[in-house]
Amino acid sequence: MLGISQEVYKGILFLRMQGEFTKKSYPIFQNRLQFLLDYQGLHYFVLNFERVKQFDQMGLLGLENQLDEILSCGKVAICGLDENKKKFLMDQENLYFVQNEWDACNYLYL
Repeated sequence: MLGISQEVYKGILFLRMQGEFTKKSYPIFQNRLQFLLDYQGLHYFVLNFERVKQFDQMGLLGLENQLDEILSCGKVAICGLDENKKKFLMDQENLYFVQNEWDACNYLYL
């Protein structure tokens, strides 16, 4: 399963995932993110995958689709992905790969 914790700090939403990010668990992430985009109006996201133990191809494809939607109106910083997963995701102007959440604050500002 996928566990998600969230925290908003200075207008930046920090989403911390743990567990498995797979085809089965991806809808949990998708539903949470969709709610935050549609009803909360958040545009700055830090996605932390440091505690995710397993990814599969469908989970990464789903993440890529969600990034398309977020990046159309905001910025995203991602930490906790290895180089292969980073290469899989698109290279966009407002997408940053950072070492940790603290570094993300250098890229995301209001």
